[in-house]
Amino acid sequence: MKFVVFEGLEGSGKSTQLRLLAEKLETLGVPHITTRQPSDNPIGKLMRTATDGFTKMENETMALLVAADRYQHVYDVVMPALEEGKAVLCDRYYYSSFACQGIDPGVYARVAAYNGLAMAYCKPDLTFFLDTDPKECMRRITANRDYGGLYDSLTQLTEMRERYMAIFEQLKESDPVVVIDGGADEETIAAQIRNHLGITE
Repeated sequence: MKFVVFEGLEGSGKSTQLRLLAEKLETLGVPHITTRQPSDNPIGKLMRTATDGFTKMENETMALLVAADRYQHVYDVVMPALEEGKAVLCDRYYYSSFACQGIDPGVYARVAAYNGLAMAYCKPDLTFFLDTDPKECMRRITANRDYGGLYDSLTQLTEMRERYMAIFEQLKESDPVVVIDGGADEETIAAQIRNHLGITE
């Protein structure tokens, strides 16, 4: 296990599962870091003001910014940790760009170009996609009154799920992705993730 990515819709439970895996690695004494995209660097923080609905940006501007943040994050955080022999657990990666920006032929080409370096030189060893029903995601989002963002309508979540599935299909020859039922209870999901990673303790 080296570079593991967690993907899913807002409210899918991906961040929870990343945390649970990190806690397990901690108990096993496995060196690791947890991180996320958009990242916590200055570009990522600016990007989060847009995804959280506080700053208005054109879609293309967001695509460019998130790709720039990704490049910086890979070189500043992900690659150094991997070179030190640490596992890297990342909340979102370039798949999210395709899910948010769409994968129509013209858009796909641009998003792929923006993310070309990450896609060519820093692929995840394994990606977990928590496939949670968009209606359940909406229920969770609505229950969390602190949440507010761009991608919080049932229509948007449904479209994003379709885009995720489409990009996984397109990249299936090069990117190993495990789709997990996000509607199961937390421990069942966590156990499935550990099993796929060969963690038996």
